Amino acid sequence: MKIALIGTGRWGKVLLHELAKQAEVKYQCDSESDLNQVFNDKEVEAVFIATPTSTHFDIASRALEAGKHVFLEKPGTESASNLEKLVNKAKEKNLKFAIGYEFPHHKAAKKLKELIQGKQVRSVRFDWQKWGTFKDSAIPHLLSHEISIAHSLGINMEPVSHKVTKVVSDTDILETEFQNNIKSVINRVSPVKQKTLTILTDDGSYIWSNNELFEIDGDTLKTIDLSEATPVAEEIKDFLDAIQENREPFCNGNFALGVYGVIERI
Repeated sequence: MKIALIGTGRWGKVLLHELAKQAEVKYQCDSESDLNQVFNDKEVEAVFIATPTSTHFDIASRALEAGKHVFLEKPGTESASNLEKLVNKAKEKNLKFAIGYEFPHHKAAKKLKELIQGKQVRSVRFDWQKWGTFKDSAIPHLLSHEISIAHSLGINMEPVSHKVTKVVSDTDILETEFQNNIKSVINRVSPVKQKTLTILTDDGSYIWSNNELFEIDGDTLKTIDLSEATPVAEEIKDFLDAIQENREPFCNGNFALGVYGVIERI
């Protein structure tokens, strides 16, 4: 499949590394480029957009209007209303539209979904420590990842309270409580990089730590074997397969609207 990548910054380069393995990248350009050649090229079936969020709505609108399937980096747009406009435009044009939430495609998330299927979830805790980046608000750009994971697992996230601590920027330490004993703590002023999800159920408890998944067995941790596919490779494959199979991508526009609804309530 011939595709175009718009956005050649840090994350654009990550996408390009995987895209080059799965498709023919006919164009690489940034948000300042003249994109008419891309949108007018009938060979280009899909456009991947990894530009700054403030440019997403305009570029994605033009791509959909030109009849291109669109993969848009998370959180999509700067408002749920604009995201909904894109969802409706894609439906009207019969095009596939996906938002780049990578963690629901993670091998650990997929295995966790299997493991907790049919079980009563008693407690969920998200812990994420990292350093930076500080140019974007951590709520739509980091907390949205945690919400996307919960959505992919079928766990409802209804916010109860939210506390923000300012260190370098306005949103650096986030502590968010949700209904049903769910909590998220994000600290982006940590020199240690660690992402952990702990789920306790009525029949088995699990810890997802970085790229590993464990089952809690008494006072020991049992490693659960996972596939080696990266979440970025998997989300790209899912989107390209959705186009070829004429089905909805896993993290489609409606999935992203569900995540955005929680963000706006927070």
